[in-house]
Amino acid sequence: MFEGEITGRRGFGMGEKIRVLIVDDHPLFRQGVRLYLERQEQIHLAGEAEQGEEALEQLGKTPVDLVLLDLQMPRMDGLQTLEKIRAEWPEVKVLVLTSFGSWDKVYSALQVGASGYIIKDAPPQELLAAIKTVAAGGVCFGTEVARELLARVDRDKAGPEEIDPLTPREKEVLKLMVRGLANREISEELVVSEKTVKTHVANILQKLGVKSRTQAALLAMREGLVGRD
Repeated sequence: MFEGEITGRRGFGMGEKIRVLIVDDHPLFRQGVRLYLERQEQIHLAGEAEQGEEALEQLGKTPVDLVLLDLQMPRMDGLQTLEKIRAEWPEVKVLVLTSFGSWDKVYSALQVGASGYIIKDAPPQELLAAIKTVAAGGVCFGTEVARELLARVDRDKAGPEEIDPLTPREKEVLKLMVRGLANREISEELVVSEKTVKTHVANILQKLGVKSRTQAALLAMREGLVGRD
């Protein structure tokens, strides 16, 4: 775990590769990411696209587990692309690539349902760890992204005015969600069924008045429901 992030552990079985689609309008950046990921045994490069429409076209043709998505692109930007991915391929995970100048879009992406956010100049090993975490069903934020989002995040306005008290077991599950663990990993940690974990997660989201695990994790830290370490 690298300092300041929310992360988790790999959920893919032995021999299974994470199929990644890179979406970025900068050819040199795409090339660098591609060359790095091609050397990783756990990664299969499913393709790359330079803008949103091309990414959606590829998703319609090629099996993908995770989209590595830039937010600042011409024509259809990353946020619009993310909205369409969540609507048409909800099982596909999205890890957003961002820069210090795009915080408003990052916050909007959080609302739409991205599972992770990484700064473009992050070390390669941080990117790889984030890909594994998000692909496994967890959430992951780089240090600077987490700090900025914690200052901005707010509950869904449609949610309750007060946060309903969580049961002791729900607090345990929430703490593991903040660590980035997926349902299967939480079930193993607490020695309960995955179905039971899904029920706890649904109750937590309802009580916190949020729509996603990502929002729940940030809100939990901001409200002091769990530690920020």
